[in-house]
Amino acid sequence: MFTPENDLERSLVRAAEDPAARVPFLKSLLDGELSFALVEAGGGRSEGYEVPEVTDEGLSFVPIFTADSRVKAMFGRERMMVVRQTFRQIIGQVEGANFVLNPGSDYGREIMAEDVAAMLAGDFEKAAESDDSDGAGEGGYDEAPLPTAVVRPSPMPTHLTAPLAKLFADMPEVRSAHVAQSLFAEPDGLKRLVIGLALEEDGDLDEALDRMGDVLDRVAKPTDVIDFVPVPGSSLDSYFERDAAPFYRKA
Repeated sequence: MFTPENDLERSLVRAAEDPAARVPFLKSLLDGELSFALVEAGGGRSEGYEVPEVTDEGLSFVPIFTADSRVKAMFGRERMMVVRQTFRQIIGQVEGANFVLNPGSDYGREIMAEDVAAMLAGDFEKAAESDDSDGAGEGGYDEAPLPTAVVRPSPMPTHLTAPLAKLFADMPEVRSAHVAQSLFAEPDGLKRLVIGLALEEDGDLDEALDRMGDVLDRVAKPTDVIDFVPVPGSSLDSYFERDAAPFYRKA
């Protein structure tokens, strides 16, 4: 259940229910105070904080929230820092980004980079038009479908990555290997890991997965929930292709 906590959230609910309220909402949003979440970097506290990756069909989004409670709805107990800034201030720090408002809550919407540009130019009508063409239930203002958030795992699952990196060193077809962790927990409380594998053109993914399976059978914990995807070839491409620190890279 979504109970509005401030004027901006009340405007958001009206925009979801009445198309005529969308332009006023976007005007309020631009200079409205939002919660901007930063999560602890994968290596630990000493590495500081980073913006979590939020992806949907290969596109990346920066998550923003209309209240601190909406941050908690998404991140739960994740170690993080919450900064309160206006949307205009946030835009100035992450130019050219797509945004998603309130992922994990009942009311939110995706705000594409072209919508942001239109808002900054004062063309709120153009920004609101995208809600009529994105196919979402309430003109783009409802929760589904919203992106899945992934970040660099914290702590890094070295019990998996170290033996896999050793394996890949003997597999010339492997160019790089990456790992991400979902911010959304499974019903049992566990967070899913995704391992992305980039192969040479003549590499066979099925064969690589078979060899990985032999290693993981020995080292994986019962609590490890792991998916495997090719890079490129999944909705997480934008995350993995920008990953500056894969756990394995071909020498």
